[in-house]
Amino acid sequence: MDRTVNWFAMPVGVQISNVGSEVHRAISWKNRGDEQKKINFCMKAIEFIELMKEDPKNQYRKRELDCCIDELRDYFTGENIYNTTEEQLIRYYDAFL
Repeated sequence: MDRTVNWFAMPVGVQISNVGSEVHRAISWKNRGDEQKKINFCMKAIEFIELMKEDPKNQYRKRELDCCIDELRDYFTGENIYNTTEEQLIRYYDAFL
């Protein structure tokens, strides 16, 4: 079965919880100093957000989802110009649990 069909069948809260799980893993590996695993989990979170953007029920969320992607890239692989903190990321994604 097509992966997007399974993803699209999930409620939005479950989708974003999956993103949050990857964000938590990225934070954990960042704190452990493992650059590659940090990046891998960040990219997995972004991949899930991209799937969310493809889901018709999330059409009106695309702008917010684009902001999420920008913030994750900036925090995990950029210069953190948005001054995002670990606590802010955790609070945002945990709100959907």
